[in-house]
Amino acid sequence: MGLESAVDRARLPRGTHGLAPGDVVHSQRMRMYFGVLEAVSERGYNATTVADIVARANVSRRTFYQQFRDRDECFLAAFDQAVELVIAALDASVADTAQSDWRTLIRTTLAEYLKTLTDNAFCAQALHVECLAAGPAVAEQRRQMKSRLAQRMQAAFRIGRDTGDIPAEIPPQIFDALIGAIDDRIRDCLQGPGPQSLPTLTPHLTQITLALFGVPDWN
Repeated sequence: MGLESAVDRARLPRGTHGLAPGDVVHSQRMRMYFGVLEAVSERGYNATTVADIVARANVSRRTFYQQFRDRDECFLAAFDQAVELVIAALDASVADTAQSDWRTLIRTTLAEYLKTLTDNAFCAQALHVECLAAGPAVAEQRRQMKSRLAQRMQAAFRIGRDTGDIPAEIPPQIFDALIGAIDDRIRDCLQGPGPQSLPTLTPHLTQITLALFGVPDWN
C-alpha cells in the first residue's frame, strides 16, 4: 500500500469545515511533505521550486511560508517523515515473526523495505538519490537513517549469535558497510531499471547479509 493512501490530497474547503486548527495544520503539512517528495522525485532536487510543491500539495504559497522558511526546510521535514513511515512499515512487517527466527527477520525486513520503496517510488528517489544533492542537514538525516537500519541488522545478528547459528563476532563497522552496500544497490536500481525492479534485489541482498554474517548461503 502506498504511504500517501492515508492522506487526503484535496484542498480543504474554505470557511467552516469542522476540523480543529491542529488537524488543519497536520493535513497541510502532510500534503506539503508529499508535494516536495513528489516534485523532487520528478524534477530533481535543484530544479524543484516552492511553486512545484504548493501545486502538488493543493495549498497556497501563504500557507507554505507560514510553516516553512523555504524548499530546503520543507524537504528536511519531509525526509524525516518519509523515514518514519518506512520504519513503521518495517516494524509492522515483522510484528508476527518469532524474535528467535533471525533469518526470517532479515529476509522479511529486506523484502518489506524494497516493497515499500516500490509502492512509494517518490520516497525511494528522495531517500536514496536526490537527498545527495540536498545539503549537509539532509546528509546528517541520511546518516541517521542508515544508522537505524544498521542497528536492525545488528539486532538480528545478535540473535543469531545468541542461538549459536552465527559462529563468530564481526566488527561493528560491518553493519554500516552492509547498509552502504544495500543503499548502493538500491540507487543503481532506481537509476537503471527503475523502482518496479527493487523487489528482485531481495535474494541478492539477503545473500550479501548472510555472507557478511559469516554464514553464506549461495543457493
